[in-house]
Amino acid sequence: MKFLLALKDFLYDIKEFLIPIITIILTFITPIKGMLITTTLFVAIDTLFGIYASIKLGGIKSYKSSKLFNLVPKTFFYLSTIILAYLVNQFLIITPVWGIENLITKAVCAFWIYIEIKSLDETSMKLGNKSFWVLLKEAIRKLYSIKKDLSELIEPKNDDKKDEEEL
Repeated sequence: MKFLLALKDFLYDIKEFLIPIITIILTFITPIKGMLITTTLFVAIDTLFGIYASIKLGGIKSYKSSKLFNLVPKTFFYLSTIILAYLVNQFLIITPVWGIENLITKAVCAFWIYIEIKSLDETSMKLGNKSFWVLLKEAIRKLYSIKKDLSELIEPKNDDKKDEEEL
């Protein structure tokens, strides 16, 4: 019985010690929580899309949950490097670089998101789809042509202006 009471006291002491430390850590990383959540979501989307592609190409038997083991170290590594970049911004660089707060942190986050988008693109191409980048270029071209058509409709041509002046 004494052992259980001692264990209860020990766990209470640990709780009393850890809660403030965890609160301090969470408060410190609050400015980058959006970047951490975004990176985690991209990793999750890439994983789910990879599972979908695996099942679509090879059937349900081709899916192996043992391959998901890499998900945890990859996510931990991505988030750790973002937090490390934030620490560098806060304690080594201090002033904004080129007027942008947390530029290094944002660059590291953008790099990891780019890698995940590239992975999604490769998986999509395995399924027989066009590359995301090709689709993006086509969409930009279409938007540019729509903008050009709209500007031609809104702005009268020089010949039309001359005709109006003659009247």
